[in-house]
Amino acid sequence: MRRIGGHVSTAGGLVKAIDRTREIGANCLQIFAGSPRSWARRLYTNEEVKDYLLSPFVAAGEVGPVFIHALYLVNLASDNLYLVKKSVNSLIFDLKNGQAINSAGVIVHLGSHQGRGFDLVADQVAGVINQILSATIETPFVIENSAGQKGKVGSLSEIADLFRRVGHPRLKLCLDTAHLFAAGYDLRELSGVDNVVKELIKLDLLKHLVCLHLNDSRTDFNSRNDQHANLGEGKIGLAGLSQFINHPELANLPIILEVPGELGMPDAKQITIAKSLQYTPGVY
Repeated sequence: MRRIGGHVSTAGGLVKAIDRTREIGANCLQIFAGSPRSWARRLYTNEEVKDYLLSPFVAAGEVGPVFIHALYLVNLASDNLYLVKKSVNSLIFDLKNGQAINSAGVIVHLGSHQGRGFDLVADQVAGVINQILSATIETPFVIENSAGQKGKVGSLSEIADLFRRVGHPRLKLCLDTAHLFAAGYDLRELSGVDNVVKELIKLDLLKHLVCLHLNDSRTDFNSRNDQHANLGEGKIGLAGLSQFINHPELANLPIILEVPGELGMPDAKQITIAKSLQYTPGVY
């Protein structure tokens, strides 16, 4: 069974995320390990970890994997070293929390070079990633592709460059459909989906891919503007999203929705739509 889930709240406690995952009919999840817009971070308590890991649904493998999404304030490409330091500290906390709950990875937006260009920040970003990996164990550091807006680091070629510079087995990749579309990959066409996969292979990134963020796009193709829409309500459409998740090279990857639903987060309706996009095996 394919793993399909959404970003869910941990309000009321970490274990509540499991309840919310099941309530929407999902079998995997993504969470924040703290407020996404605050630098404040703490490690999970032993009791929180125990309650999560001993949940019958997690223990039986019925719910999982769990991904942690890093906070939105992170910028590893900034020329403000105080901001970079705070980013590093927050990611170390997230990775340690990820290790505690056996997370499949911490998914990270690398931040913006603020117009200076990738070449001027590449060494810095790679060095900081190595610093974070050296301070943690086990949990993957998962780079998410960007939509290309406002100097955000995270084009496929930039990510490939960082993989070469860092060269660490815990460095992984997450692909977001809305970001790909906004960055100029036309997922509405089967040829566009094939081109993404061909580029992943050419850049030696496909083997590092561990997760798909399945989101429609509120903004136009090649807009360089990151705005998620509910599945089927955006510019990509259900046909394109279905082609993407069913590509033979992508068809076994876990899927996480980051769509607004009706109340600001993925809901049962959106999970049902995502499940309906799956092809019968061998049909692609």
